[in-house]
Amino acid sequence: MQLANVDVRGEGILLEPTLKEFVDKVALARPEWTFTFDPAKDQYHTTTRCMQNNSRAPEDTEYALRMSVTQNSRHLGVVSIQRNVSRDPTKKWCLTVTSENIKSRRGNITKTTNMDTAVRHAKNYLKCPSLGKIVYGAVTETCGSYDNALHKLEMTIARGHLVPSLEGAQILLNALVRNQPPDTRLLSMFSEVMHGNKFEKAMSEFMLAQHMRFLVQGTIPIHLMDGLYAFFADNELLSGPREVAEKSEPQLVPFEALPLEWQNNLAVLQLMEDGEVVKDVGYRKDADNFVIVR
Repeated sequence: MQLANVDVRGEGILLEPTLKEFVDKVALARPEWTFTFDPAKDQYHTTTRCMQNNSRAPEDTEYALRMSVTQNSRHLGVVSIQRNVSRDPTKKWCLTVTSENIKSRRGNITKTTNMDTAVRHAKNYLKCPSLGKIVYGAVTETCGSYDNALHKLEMTIARGHLVPSLEGAQILLNALVRNQPPDTRLLSMFSEVMHGNKFEKAMSEFMLAQHMRFLVQGTIPIHLMDGLYAFFADNELLSGPREVAEKSEPQLVPFEALPLEWQNNLAVLQLMEDGEVVKDVGYRKDADNFVIVR
């Protein structure tokens, strides 16, 4: 029998028997959690042999060796079964729990051959992250994407990809600042390029990025979760220690409670394509993540 909150996807995939016993015990104790094996993501975590007795899986069948654990679509961690290098026949495998809440010399993982201990580890360590941690992770990722988007807009001009030559540009600039007549041949070459559509487009993108980088009023990243808009009122938290930001309490409000200017900017960005920057409005990473002008 497969429990309602245990989702093994993929044709010909079964849970490895010992892992199934482990997962079923935890799933019964935590019905609010969802356990998922997705062959698209976990294709390298299967075997044709049972871990305990090395018996073969049924014909045309493979055993899944791990499951992702979520609660309300929020990732809690991973439970799995792994092979052990041991002379003891009872320790040829171990049950593992992986979570950011685990801090040990091995990293974010516990390993044991004892079923009860494994179940206890799963109950103790697979916890829904705090609101501060969720929002911090989302908005810092959005800020990184926004910076990359601005960098992409600046790149063509910043690297001088379209100008005929860097030397020629310096010769013309030298003549300009010294109030000397420019080299007519060079001037003609540069004029042709700079009146072209490619250069005009690249320059407008560069100026947009520069304008957005140096806005006096600044910007603020916002994450949409469960129909509410989450953000840190103090933007400086994002440039400080991660631990401080994750422990702080972000604002979580409905659309109507946001300042009117923010509502207008979000309304515009919701009509844009992912990855688009809009002057004096902001940036849309995706349908749930934005950077808006304050």
